Amino acid sequence: MADTRIENRLAFERGELLSKRFTPENVKARQDRRYDGVVGEINHWVDDVRARTGDTIPYADPAAAADGVRVLLLFQDPSEAAETGSGFISRHNNDQTARNAYEAHELAGINYSTALHWNVVPWWASKNPAFPTRTAQNEAPRARPFLMELLELINPAPSVVVVSGGAAQRAWKTATSRGLPDHCARLEVLQCPHPSPLSYPRADKKTGMLNKSIIVDTFRRAQQIADQS
Repeated sequence: MADTRIENRLAFERGELLSKRFTPENVKARQDRRYDGVVGEINHWVDDVRARTGDTIPYADPAAAADGVRVLLLFQDPSEAAETGSGFISRHNNDQTARNAYEAHELAGINYSTALHWNVVPWWASKNPAFPTRTAQNEAPRARPFLMELLELINPAPSVVVVSGGAAQRAWKTATSRGLPDHCARLEVLQCPHPSPLSYPRADKKTGMLNKSIIVDTFRRAQQIADQS
């Protein structure tokens, strides 16, 4: 049965929701802009990676990073909502994880014009019915050269990378085990829980802090690093 819910009310109420079902005009507007500006170069690269891998890879959000990528927010792999719901990696997608990320951005003061959402594994791996044995971790070695290519494209380098969630952190460790591009040598890397609905409202077992608070604090620190660099 098709999902008829609007999950990301924050984006919907502000006219930013990306959903082929509910706001196709917004999706069309982003598609028309996908090759513009800083993100446009990344999306030309996405087309090339699609051709080389045969995988469906969502585009970077052209509403993000208009002034360059100072904060790179990395998750494990695209969700079904990104692949089929909008075709973009964005805090404006119609899913609860995007909604939580949007809220955390607002609370932390993340500047979306200098931030970019992306994934350590750029194609849909986890829980993809077409590839049931794929996970972010076992796809990380294959994804490594493409992550390096993305970091090469983002030049000057981001001030900080935030890696969200254990799966993304393990995949990042695998993908970067042989180092980073030279211009990223001073890149600061922060880690925080994933903003999924299963994690966001829960408490961290070690500290007792709410994961939401940890995410907001980490995002806030990332913005401070970007502002100071």
